[in-house]
Amino acid sequence: MLTVIKNLKEAINGESNAKRKYELCAEKAREENLSEVAHLFEAISVAETIHIKNHIRALAVLTNAGVKTEDFVEVNEVDLKNHIKDTKSNLIDAISGETYETKKMYKNFVKNSKKEGIEVAELSFSLARRAEKVHAELFTDYLKFLENNKSIEKRKIFVCQICGNVEIEAPPLVCPICEHSQNFFQEY
Repeated sequence: MLTVIKNLKEAINGESNAKRKYELCAEKAREENLSEVAHLFEAISVAETIHIKNHIRALAVLTNAGVKTEDFVEVNEVDLKNHIKDTKSNLIDAISGETYETKKMYKNFVKNSKKEGIEVAELSFSLARRAEKVHAELFTDYLKFLENNKSIEKRKIFVCQICGNVEIEAPPLVCPICEHSQNFFQEY
């Protein structure tokens, strides 16, 4: 169980940093008059918050205690601000981060949870992993628009409040990640 607890803390820390980084990326996109890219960064920042909450709940269940994130979460504002570049570079960085979480980090965390039979953590990691894949795809789509010098039309963005899935234009009747109804999607 110690490995899974360590994984949950690592995931909470990583998601906390991603959340703040995406907020900063949104600010940069707005400075560059790329409001629709900023909108996407903001929505995915909200999705990262949902992953944090899910991981905190799982950690609380495993430890039978309240979780004090300040004991293990470190968000270095100066480092994050220094990491922010132009919006295209920020999208490339975001794609890399989301892909790492999908293919490496969460894949290993799910495996560890299964091995230890800890379903609450396995569910939290699995939902986040599947949502991160969608995030990477959306960042990739927006990057292609910029690389092809195409403007991005104003689009509605919806975030599932259960799993952090992000959908463009309209929420599905049922979330493809957590299988909750569209009532759990909120527009951003």
